[in-house]
Amino acid sequence: GLEGEVLTQLCKPYNPKQGFTEDPLFLQGPKYATNWANDVHTIVYVSCGFDALARDCDQLLKGNAGWKLESATGYVLFPGSNHVETVAIFKRKAGRDYIY
Repeated sequence: GLEGEVLTQLCKPYNPKQGFTEDPLFLQGPKYATNWANDVHTIVYVSCGFDALARDCDQLLKGNAGWKLESATGYVLFPGSNHVETVAIFKRKAGRDYIY
C-alpha cells in the first residue's frame, strides 16, 4: 500500500494556483498548505494485496482530490497459487476536466 504521508498528499485537492517548481524553496505560502503531489495527474498503482489496494483506492476516490479509477487489471504471475497482482490506473480530475 501507499505510505501514509504520500496518500495524504495525493488526497489533497488539486490547486491550479500553486506554481510548479522542482525546488520546494521557491513555493509560496506555508509548508502545511503546499500540496507536494499537486503535479501528479496519473497514478499507476501495483498491488500484491487486496486489503491495501481496497484501503488506498477508497481513500483516493472518496477524497476531494478528483481521482478517478480508469482501470484495474489482475495478473496471475504464480500459476497454481491464489496470489494475484493488480495494476490500477488512476487519473486526476481537476474541476470538470480530466488532466492527462
